[in-house]
Amino acid sequence: MNQPINFLDPIFYDVADIHPEAPNKPLLEELFECMNEQNERLWMFFTDMCEDPEWKPMRASMIKPRQHRKKFKKKKAKAQKPRAIDDVDSEEFMEGYKAFMKDEFSS
Repeated sequence: MNQPINFLDPIFYDVADIHPEAPNKPLLEELFECMNEQNERLWMFFTDMCEDPEWKPMRASMIKPRQHRKKFKKKKAKAQKPRAIDDVDSEEFMEGYKAFMKDEFSS
């Protein structure tokens, strides 16, 4: 099972745990030393961060792509009621249409 890495309680690797007959033992020792150094740097970084009074823990929503974040979602236009002038069967529309036709053909 994959467990999240706890950088405040890192796993340090002991070179003594390498079997004496392991192939390429010098490389394994070098890799263990590099991993321990990296774990030490990460531990110092996260410890300093957590002790900062202005530090706030991250939420899962903070790592979402921008287009999936709540504040970046486009607001949907509110459905507007059709105006009487937009209704073809209304008297206002017919008056406007007649005035338009009169102006167009009178010139």
